[in-house]
Amino acid sequence: MVGLPEMRTAPSVRELGITLALLFGRRWWWKTLIVLLAMAAMTSLGFWQLDRLDQRRAYNQQRQAALAAPPIELSDAPLPQGELRDRLATAQGQFDYDRQVAIRNQSYAGQPGYHLVTPFLIAGSAKAVLVNRGWIPVGEADPATWRGLDELHTGPQYGILQPTRRRPDGTVSAIPHDTVTGWYRLDIEAIGQTLPYTLLPVVLQLTPGNGKPLDADRPRSPGFSDTLPHRIVPDISFSEGNHLSYALQWFGFAITAAVVYVAVARRAESRDT
Repeated sequence: MVGLPEMRTAPSVRELGITLALLFGRRWWWKTLIVLLAMAAMTSLGFWQLDRLDQRRAYNQQRQAALAAPPIELSDAPLPQGELRDRLATAQGQFDYDRQVAIRNQSYAGQPGYHLVTPFLIAGSAKAVLVNRGWIPVGEADPATWRGLDELHTGPQYGILQPTRRRPDGTVSAIPHDTVTGWYRLDIEAIGQTLPYTLLPVVLQLTPGNGKPLDADRPRSPGFSDTLPHRIVPDISFSEGNHLSYALQWFGFAITAAVVYVAVARRAESRDT
């Protein structure tokens, strides 16, 4: 009875040695190398997904903190330091409707349209902020009709702050020939070059319920009861995505590859001997 533990472990150690000798022998070593490289690639992809998960969680924490922070009052004073994306903000002043622009290729409920962006002159300041007032359909793309979409609410405008949208390579967008409806991204620096005043380096995106009037004569969103421009609902979901499940899948693939390869090699060797 004293020798039972050694009798149980010795065969497994011996079997492991035989398997390793087989896998790294003259016949199988190059196949084993290929499988090991494949397993390493799968494992790396698994850890990459875990890294993406950590990044997503950090981003969600930053957004939660931003949404929970007190609103920023936009004025002539410098903006607070740190990340401003998704921070709540308010502004007093008036819209410059003569210089509003439309951002192309924006959809709402599967319908194509634009985002209507209007400069907002901040009270007591020589600066302005671009205000994304919301979505309008392609049928409202004529700037001559936009004055029918003016904000009748004269109180403070409030929403969430969003960053500029530069080109994918990080450079400032080129100024289009049509500086009213020719924009493809809300690039503060580029749009600011067409305006006679300085812009804040953030966009104020108006949120639903921001004093939009229920005017019977005001245009409404196609198929919906709310008036235009249709406010953009902030994305306040904090999903972690599928990164964890993808990581487990890659780790599972690596383990499966090892088990299957060893089984195939041992079966082939026993068949040939």
